Amino acid sequence: MKKIKISVALLLGLSFLVSCETENTYDNTSSSKSATVNAIVTPKKFLFDAKKAETAGNADWVLDADTSPQRYPTPLQNTITTTTPENYWKGALSAWGIALVKMGHTVETLPSTASITYGGTGAQDLKNYDVFVIDEPNIKFTTAEKTAIMNFVKNGGGLFMISDHTGSDRNNDGFDSVKIWNDLMTNNSVKSNPFGFSINSNTFSETTSNRLSTTTNTILNGANGIVTQLKFSAGASITLSPTANSTVQGLIWRSTSTQGNSNVMCASSTYGTGRVVVIGDSSPADDGTGATGDTLYPGWTELASHSILHLNASLWLAKL
Repeated sequence: MKKIKISVALLLGLSFLVSCETENTYDNTSSSKSATVNAIVTPKKFLFDAKKAETAGNADWVLDADTSPQRYPTPLQNTITTTTPENYWKGALSAWGIALVKMGHTVETLPSTASITYGGTGAQDLKNYDVFVIDEPNIKFTTAEKTAIMNFVKNGGGLFMISDHTGSDRNNDGFDSVKIWNDLMTNNSVKSNPFGFSINSNTFSETTSNRLSTTTNTILNGANGIVTQLKFSAGASITLSPTANSTVQGLIWRSTSTQGNSNVMCASSTYGTGRVVVIGDSSPADDGTGATGDTLYPGWTELASHSILHLNASLWLAKL
């Protein structure tokens, strides 16, 4: 086990030094050479779920598909440099993961053989991570998994929830991502509707610029840029319930909608000391890279705002 101490001057108009100390316990954690783009920040750990059939059917919502997504994407992330392309890894979320590594963070996959736990002793217990990303789950969470996820957020973790349109049941088990997310929020042992929103059983496609106008929201106006548009290619809307959670906030709405509690396409909230971001479509995170035979779309680069939105939201969830 080696310790690396890094001291760097933050640019962007700031005049103070940041010192951060990280422990490298694995050969494939982020190296200092990859932390040379965008703002230098305290390294955070992001866990991308691959346990809930994220590669079922035509889906590929993982960092690196390979034959079966493993804990560490390959090639190893300490080989990533500022010029590494997104297809270095073979998953539809590879661009997202590689961008985080270039910022100096660590990304991992929770394989299908692992468990979703919180407060345990396992190496991939959620207490060891800052943000848990779940893109279009296709298997229901168990009672124990729901408790783990809720307590992870309640005690300070960040949860990135990505849904898709109604009927997107990739493994034909009777549960699409809309039903699975709503079941997590309404049928758990910790608190019903803790985040203050639900996902609607609908389907629509459109491009919108109807976003929250404030310039102080760091998800829409953050270190990676300004979010101006969001395109859904068959997604579901979100309904907010401020009476259940007063912190819930719509960020982007359907193009002709008022900025109220319905027709929301992206929202955020806090619960306990943790944070949640929800998007009703998986297409914007899709970088077009995946397993052979999957039909994927380059949503990540289709609109410049898509990568900005996901990366800004990632940093907000990690409390950066």
